[in-house]
Amino acid sequence: MNLNLRAAFFCATAAGRVMVGQRSGKVVNISSIASRVGLPAGSIYAASKGGVSAFTRTLAVEWAPHNVQVNAVGPGYIHTALTAPLFANPEWVDRVRRRTPAGRTGQLDDLIGTILFLSSPGSDYLTGQTLFVDGGWTAT
Repeated sequence: MNLNLRAAFFCATAAGRVMVGQRSGKVVNISSIASRVGLPAGSIYAASKGGVSAFTRTLAVEWAPHNVQVNAVGPGYIHTALTAPLFANPEWVDRVRRRTPAGRTGQLDDLIGTILFLSSPGSDYLTGQTLFVDGGWTAT
């Protein structure tokens, strides 16, 4: 909860004070597919990421009149230092690949375009959304 939800709260509200004051800004929070689908052995993680998505929607409504857009990215299984222990298990990786319509797991580079879009003028009329970058996991 501290890392996933409280950190998002403190970062967004600190940045938001400036953005609301200048009447312009973009906040991009990091949620997860766990905020949308049930995953085994992940109840606390899912609750924290679900909180990030709910927090994102609420801030979006509160700050929209100040021209501040608040959205989130919901990654699927992305290979990072934190997920390295999962990715070290070839059977687990194979199960995830078979379950993911794109047939692969994600890399950090897969998130860059979405985060850039959400940070750009191209997303000026998009707020309160969690965009899932998950190879189609949440589409099935």
